[in-house]
Amino acid sequence: MNHELAIRWACRMRQCLQSSRITSPRSCQLLIRRSPQHHQTLSHTISQPLPQRRSFSGVPPRRNIETQTPPAGDPQPQQSSKKQGTYRSWILFNAAGLSAALIVAIVLKSSPSGSSKDAGAIMNTTSFSPFTITAKEQVSPTAFVLSVRAGDTFSPSSNGGGGSKLLNEAWKHGLWSVEVKQPQLQIARHYTPLPPPPSSPNSAAAEEDGELLRFLVRKVDGGEMSTYLSKLRVGEKIWLRGPHLGFDVARRLGDAKNVVFLAGGTGIAPALQVARRLLEDGVPNSSSDATSTSSAAGARNGPQNEKPTISILWANRRTADALGRQSQCLPNPSTGKSSWFSGWWHTNTLSTAPPKQPEADTQESSLAQQIRTLQQKHSGHFRIDYFVDEERRFINDQDVRAALTSTTSSSASASAQPLLPISPSCPWHAHVALESLPDDNDAGRRNLGCVCARQSASNGGTGSAESELTGANLVCVSGPDGFVAALAGPKRWHGGGEMQGPLGGVLGRLIEGGGVGGNWLVLKL
Repeated sequence: MNHELAIRWACRMRQCLQSSRITSPRSCQLLIRRSPQHHQTLSHTISQPLPQRRSFSGVPPRRNIETQTPPAGDPQPQQSSKKQGTYRSWILFNAAGLSAALIVAIVLKSSPSGSSKDAGAIMNTTSFSPFTITAKEQVSPTAFVLSVRAGDTFSPSSNGGGGSKLLNEAWKHGLWSVEVKQPQLQIARHYTPLPPPPSSPNSAAAEEDGELLRFLVRKVDGGEMSTYLSKLRVGEKIWLRGPHLGFDVARRLGDAKNVVFLAGGTGIAPALQVARRLLEDGVPNSSSDATSTSSAAGARNGPQNEKPTISILWANRRTADALGRQSQCLPNPSTGKSSWFSGWWHTNTLSTAPPKQPEADTQESSLAQQIRTLQQKHSGHFRIDYFVDEERRFINDQDVRAALTSTTSSSASASAQPLLPISPSCPWHAHVALESLPDDNDAGRRNLGCVCARQSASNGGTGSAESELTGANLVCVSGPDGFVAALAGPKRWHGGGEMQGPLGGVLGRLIEGGGVGGNWLVLKL
């Protein structure tokens, strides 16, 4: 047995030496498994002498690791120069990038912030500026007034008493808002600042200079921004951007004398802005044509110099949110009757009695006091009626019709000369032109003039354009989207922005259906 095995391995070794290569054990096994005829020649094969070709070794030949010197005539490789060139290119590329970043930083730092040319501006319309919370007043179980001051350590003396030119122009314009940023979610929402309280001159001056701003915020379940603001404390910072100007209510009102405001919830803030602009600052318009027309009309007709009448219908979900309402104005929940002020709408009588003062032990919020002060100071020109869902009292068609017809009747009796009909092409008083406006910023349309007087003259009207009264009574609707859509129709999205859209809802049925007379223009805020 051992002899036969030795013969097999000897045969295999002979074949390996003849082929001049080392075969793996696997190959040896394949060779051994050949046919039995090969076994007959094993003894003969082993007896033949092996050829002396070369010595066999299991160790591979050793390579020469010495560096071979190339011939003298061949060019030497320039490896070091290539590395030097790559390193130099990398340095130049990074230097160019740093220089470009430095130039951009210098240009941005030297350029004025936003559109303001005032070096001491505390806000701008392009970037967010820090404001510090100075007070937080809970005015109802769901709403609070947030007071903020510009900067971290901003004081009246730090800005030279000049304040911000942008914010001064915003207060004179009337309707405006700012954006508040939520830094965690990187979102922003528009909020309308409350006008300064008339009873505090120092606070009013501070707000007009932009040092102090107040916002009415109602916490909504699931609302990202209202929840974020409700968690902030006094001393913490918020970030504001603006101001963003809205409709020029004085210019659009013209010689008309009636403004009806339908406000829902925190929509009372723009209503108070309109009241401040028309009642506190007066009605003179910024445009030369409207000012000359109003002054000429006022010189001829005394009642035209009177202040306009502002009637607010304020809707809230809860009774506690109806701020400034007197105890004798509350309806009887058992009977569902409305307040005494609703009776004024239906009887068309003007109540000049000042509101009853609250009891000495009753603590009122600053917003309720502000509303009460406006009623006392402008008792014949500022009126407000309350609608509360908990009391089953909602704004319906009859309430809106009564507000429009009563104000029109009172102004017609006080004015000897009616307004000219609205021209469909007038950019200030025609609703057809209002529907297609890309935004509500009237500041960019100040160069446009009213064409109602020229249209009337071309249609055979009597009298000169300077002696005619032009304008439109305003209906402003402010509140949640569903509130605005139900009363005036939804806004329309176009080109990434919100447009006024066609008139619809309750006001569309009343005004376009001929339910009320006079020139009326609806503004969706």
